[in-house]
Amino acid sequence: MTDELPLNKENIVKGLADLGLKRGDVVLMHSDLRSLARPRELLAAPDAGMGWLVEAFREVLGPEGILAVPTFTSTFVTKRKGPAGLVWDPATTPSRVGQITNYVRQLPDARRSDHPTHSVAAIGDRAEWFVSGHSWRDGATTFDRNGPWGHLVDEDGSILWLGTDMRTQTCVHVVEDWMRLPYMATGKARVNVDGETQEATVTQSPAGPRDFYKKDSKSAAAWEAAGLATKSKVCHSNCQIMKARVFVDWLWNALLEDPCLLLHDDPSPEDAFTIRAREETPKHLASFEGTWRRE
Repeated sequence: MTDELPLNKENIVKGLADLGLKRGDVVLMHSDLRSLARPRELLAAPDAGMGWLVEAFREVLGPEGILAVPTFTSTFVTKRKGPAGLVWDPATTPSRVGQITNYVRQLPDARRSDHPTHSVAAIGDRAEWFVSGHSWRDGATTFDRNGPWGHLVDEDGSILWLGTDMRTQTCVHVVEDWMRLPYMATGKARVNVDGETQEATVTQSPAGPRDFYKKDSKSAAAWEAAGLATKSKVCHSNCQIMKARVFVDWLWNALLEDPCLLLHDDPSPEDAFTIRAREETPKHLASFEGTWRRE
C-alpha cells in the first residue's frame, strides 16, 4: 500500500497509475466519495474532488478509454410511498448509488443505458457503444450479456472498487443473471414514455437477501483468498482492481462448486426467499451447461 496523499488531481492520477490503469483501458468503478479524503479536504475541494477524479481518469485512460459507473435508480413499482415512486427517464432520473455516479451521469459527454432500474453511465469516445444493448424497450435483462457488462468482459475491462468492497460488486448480479439463477426476479418499473408514466417489465432482477451483502461474507473471504486483485490507494481511498472476466470466471466456477456461496447459511423460518433459493439453486446448477464466453 502507498501512503495516503492529499486530495488533488495529480495524486489521483498517481493512484490510478499505481493500480495499473493506462491509456485505452475500460473501467467500471464502484465508489464511495467519503473514502477519497478527510471531510475537511472534501469540503474544500471543488465539487468535493469529483471533478478532479473524473479529469484524472480522462488523463490516464485517454479519449479512447472508457470510465463507466452504475447509476441504479429507485423506480420499481411498489406499494411503499417515497423514493421508490420515481419514474425512469435516462436524462433526469437520479442514481441511488452514490454522489460520484450522479456527477458522472450529468457530465455533458456522458451516455447512459436505457434500463429503468439498473442503468450504467459512461464517458469516453466509445461511451455510446458501451451503454448500448441495455434497453427495456428491446427486452434486455437487467444485466444483459449484450449490454455494458458484456462489453466490459469482452473488452477485457477492469472493475475498480474505490473505497468499496464485495458488497457493491455488481458483477455478482451479472453472474446470477447470466447463469439464470432461479431466485432472480421479474418485476415492474415506472417509465416515462412520451410524457406519460407507464409500467415496464424488468427481468433477471436481484431481489431478496444475500450473504454477499455482508462485509464478512463467504464470497468476500473466498475472493480475498483467491488473490486475483491488485490493491493500492488513491489519495486516502483503499482500492482494489480486477479484470472483469477474471472475476466473472472465478465466481462462475465458485458457484458450480458451491451453489449457495452467495446465499445465507441456516436461514430463519421467516426467510422464505433463502429457503427456496437454497433448495432450487443447487438443482439448477447441477445440470447447468452454459458459459459466459462468446462462441
